[in-house]
Amino acid sequence: MTAIDKPQIIDRLIVSLTFLAILMNPVQEKVMHNNSSKSVKRLLTSIIIVSSICITQHAIASENKNEIACKSYIQNKISWSYSENRKQKIWDPTVLDGLCKGTNTPEEPGKCFNKAMHGHVKWGISDKWEWKNAVSLCAGTDNSDERITCFQKRLTAGEIWEAGILQCQTNNGNLDNKVPM
Repeated sequence: MTAIDKPQIIDRLIVSLTFLAILMNPVQEKVMHNNSSKSVKRLLTSIIIVSSICITQHAIASENKNEIACKSYIQNKISWSYSENRKQKIWDPTVLDGLCKGTNTPEEPGKCFNKAMHGHVKWGISDKWEWKNAVSLCAGTDNSDERITCFQKRLTAGEIWEAGILQCQTNNGNLDNKVPM
């Protein structure tokens, strides 16, 4: 099952409720015109509410368990900056979503990020990374060592660091598809 982000959940819920309302509209009109009892009206309203709850629960349950575990592995444990301040281990949820999205191995995006930021991985003239670039390199990885090695090989082959990140994000460390400088 693939991961669904929050905007997709909301979109699916809106589409599902709209579809359900369209299906229920002729039934509701018939009930209203026939002056049927209040209990039938309540029943129809209950059906709509229960259906919307079921649809919402299904959308939320379909969030990838690996991504949830990844966020738990990182949040409050790995610093996103070079500061020793404990607050630097509190990640913005949107950034954490981006780092963990698509991973099948929950620990790997965090390991990759930590190694890039704090493991002296050179990106050119320095080994001090901006956290955004480390997130870009490590986003969704299933193998932190492979991703870091891919990046280092790209730089050794003469690519600029931005191109190295893009190439390694695609999980294609093959140097045959070198980006021209």
